[in-house]
Amino acid sequence: MSDRLEQLRQLLETDPSDPFCLYAIGMEYMNQGEHTAAAAHLEQSLLEDPAQPYAHFHRARCLARLGQVPEALKAVEIGLEVAEANEDAKACSELMDLKEELHR
Repeated sequence: MSDRLEQLRQLLETDPSDPFCLYAIGMEYMNQGEHTAAAAHLEQSLLEDPAQPYAHFHRARCLARLGQVPEALKAVEIGLEVAEANEDAKACSELMDLKEELHR
């Protein structure tokens, strides 16, 4: 386990429902190629704060890498709804690109 991941896990102990910390742990797992753990932490982050378009984006990427394309597409659709509601054009664009990639 990386030092950064260990630090984040210790931080999470102080507030187990911290969506940013859960997101950061998910990203660390994703960077290590641990897509199952990454998807689980990103999902937990979204349960705490569903209005995170990039958490939906990265969760979808993890699911796709795990071969769960239908679930990844659902995550993209939810992320698009969130990004549109937040008027986040960059997130919308990236989610649309991922959606197109998943349909190939």
